Amino acid sequence: MSEENKKVSPNQNEQGDSTSKLEDEIGNIHSAIQSVHNMCQEVLNKQKTLEKSNMEIVEKLRLSDERIEKLARKFEEDIVQEKLTEEPISSLENSVTSSEFSNEKTSQMLPMTGKCFVLKHVFTDVLEMEEGVEYYGKEEEHFGLKWQACLWKQDNELALGLKCVKSLNGEEWLISSDAQFKLVSTNGKYHSELMSDTHGNADDNSEFDSYGPDPFIEWNKMKEDFLEDGKLAVEIHVKVKEMTGIYKNELKSFGDEMKPFSDVVLVVNEKKFFVSKLYLAGHSPYFNSLLMGHFQESKKSEIELTGIDADDFQNYLELLYGEQSIDEITVEGIILLADMYETPLIIRKCEEFLIEKSEKSLKKKLQMSIRYNLDALKKQCFSEIKSIDDIKSVIPGNIHDMDPSVMTELLQKCLALC
Repeated sequence: MSEENKKVSPNQNEQGDSTSKLEDEIGNIHSAIQSVHNMCQEVLNKQKTLEKSNMEIVEKLRLSDERIEKLARKFEEDIVQEKLTEEPISSLENSVTSSEFSNEKTSQMLPMTGKCFVLKHVFTDVLEMEEGVEYYGKEEEHFGLKWQACLWKQDNELALGLKCVKSLNGEEWLISSDAQFKLVSTNGKYHSELMSDTHGNADDNSEFDSYGPDPFIEWNKMKEDFLEDGKLAVEIHVKVKEMTGIYKNELKSFGDEMKPFSDVVLVVNEKKFFVSKLYLAGHSPYFNSLLMGHFQESKKSEIELTGIDADDFQNYLELLYGEQSIDEITVEGIILLADMYETPLIIRKCEEFLIEKSEKSLKKKLQMSIRYNLDALKKQCFSEIKSIDDIKSVIPGNIHDMDPSVMTELLQKCLALC
C-alpha cells in the first residue's frame, strides 16, 4: 500500500504544478486585459478631453469672428458717419464716398488703364449752397499733383468740375485729360458725362485750372434723384493723356544724338527715343519679348508705345540708364511704367525712395504699396500706424475700395489698440 501511494504521489504533484501554472497564466491574461482596458479607458478620456478642448477652441474662434465682424461693421459706420458729418457748410469739404453711394453701372465707361485715378466725394448741406459760389472737396495727390472736385449752383442748374491745384502764374504747363463726371445714388440711378479738356496755361491755353460740365444736371432733378439727407455723392474718373511743363529738365537725352548708339526707336506721343534693344531687354521681360522675341515688332526699327506719357517714359529711361530722376512728382509715373513693363530694378529704386526720402502721406504710400505690390513699403506703413487716428487716416470712405488683406491687418491693429 505504501508503495502504491509512493507511485501515485508524483502524479498528484505534477497535476498540482500544472494547475498552479494555469492559474498563473490566467492571472497574467486577466492582468494584461485589465491593463489594455485601462489604457483604452485612458485614451477615451483623453479623446473626450480633446474633443471638449476643440469645441471650446471652435466656440472661442466663433465668438472672435463675431466680435471682429461687429467691430468691422461699427468701424465702417463710424468712419463713414464721421466723414459725412464733419465738414461745415461754409466749406462743404467732402470725403471719399461711403459704400452705399457706389454704383459702377454706366452707359459711358472711360477706359481706366495707364495714368488714371478716381476722385470720390460726398458733398454735405448741398441745399444750402449759395448761387454762383464754388465749393471744393479735399485735395488728393495723384501723379505728383493735387486735385479736387468742385461743385456750384447756377441758374437752377448744378455744375461739376475737376480742379488741378497748381499755380497758373510763372512757368507754363499743360495737362490734357479725359474725365467722366458722375452722380450716383443708393437706388441704382446714375448720371454721367464724359469730357476731354486741358488744365494749364501753355500753348495759348486760356489759363484754366479746372474744367467740367456746366450745366451738368437740373437742380430739381438732382434733388429728386440723387440728394439724400442733404448729401450728394460725386465721382470723377480721370485719365491723364499728356503732361507738359510739369517735370524737371531732362537729365539725359535720347534724341537724335543717340542714334549712332541705338538699334531701335521707340515713339511715345510722337516723341522719339533712340535706345538699345539689348539693354532694355536685359532689364525688362516685356521689352525682351517685344524687341528680341517672335513678335512682328522685333523686326521693326521704329516701334510706337501707346497708352503712356512721354515725360514718364523719359524719366523711366533716365533711371534705367543710371540717372537720379526720381522725386516726389515723378515717382508715381515712373513706377507705373516699371510695373507695366516689368522692370524690377526700377520698382526697387522707386520703393527705396518712397521708404527713405518721400514725404508723401501715409495714406498715399499705403495705396501705392498695395497697387504696385511693394511689400517693404507696406511693412513700413503698418509700422507707422500707432493709433486709431492713424488707422482712420488711411481708410477710404468707401471701405470696400480697400484690399481685403489690408483691411484684415488694419482690424488686427485696431483690436490691439483697443
